[in-house]
Amino acid sequence: MAATAPENAIRNYLTALRDPASLRDDKKIAELRAQLEAASDEIERLRLRQAIIDAQSPSMDGAEEAFVAGAKEWAARVGITERAFLEEGVPPQVLRRAGFKVAGGRGRPAGRSAGRATGRTRSRVSAESVRAAIPRGAFTIKQLQEASGASPAVVRKVVQEEEAAGNLVKAGTGPSAGGPGRTPTLYKRK
Repeated sequence: MAATAPENAIRNYLTALRDPASLRDDKKIAELRAQLEAASDEIERLRLRQAIIDAQSPSMDGAEEAFVAGAKEWAARVGITERAFLEEGVPPQVLRRAGFKVAGGRGRPAGRSAGRATGRTRSRVSAESVRAAIPRGAFTIKQLQEASGASPAVVRKVVQEEEAAGNLVKAGTGPSAGGPGRTPTLYKRK
């Protein structure tokens, strides 16, 4: 039986969550490099160089949008629950965008005691999922936490690792929340 378009979109998204590099199209990168070598117009060279940069670090946006578009209907048809998706690492906010009802905010069960009483625990979000959620522009730890669905500790650890590897740099401070406490640090890709 052939896979449906929504099933392929779900498969691609889940694969990309585990291995963001799987979105990289090496054949396309080689074609773009060949075009760059042949190009003589400076603006065209800039455009091609940017296309190469984008292709080398592909965004999960396209895979995520395809997942959001078809996951709910497909899951209802084949009997897959949101819990199964959560346990496979799909962030709660992505499931909500797809139309699933996910309890609590930011991946937490509806109440702290509710999770303990039922034995449910928060779905683990891998470091690779956090890395895949790093936006192109400046962001704070809290924004990355919300985008990835990971705990603050996991997000801080990934940001520290990426900063140590030279992939992220501090980009100043974000806007104050108006209350007490420190102004959040902004980070961005290098």
